[in-house]
Amino acid sequence: CAECNCDARGSVANTCGPRGQCLCHSNYAGLRCDQCAPGYYSYPSCLPCQCSPHGSHHSTCEPTAGQCECQTGITGRQCDRCLSGAYSFPH
Repeated sequence: CAECNCDARGSVANTCGPRGQCLCHSNYAGLRCDQCAPGYYSYPSCLPCQCSPHGSHHSTCEPTAGQCECQTGITGRQCDRCLSGAYSFPH
């Protein structure tokens, strides 16, 4: 037997399954719930990425700063603005 060592912020309780996987809150991941789940960033806060479905390639973002991967011609942390300064996003 070994201790679970679940992260207190990310886990539901300090209990784990037979392979050591802790039960994580929805915005946390990892064996000990000590990292952000896909679609979240800035551990230990694990804030939602909120990438624009119109301007980003996918709903996940960079794990530290939360920068989404923007499509060509799109800018902003959440890929929600036109790069050229145009005001007609998402068109």
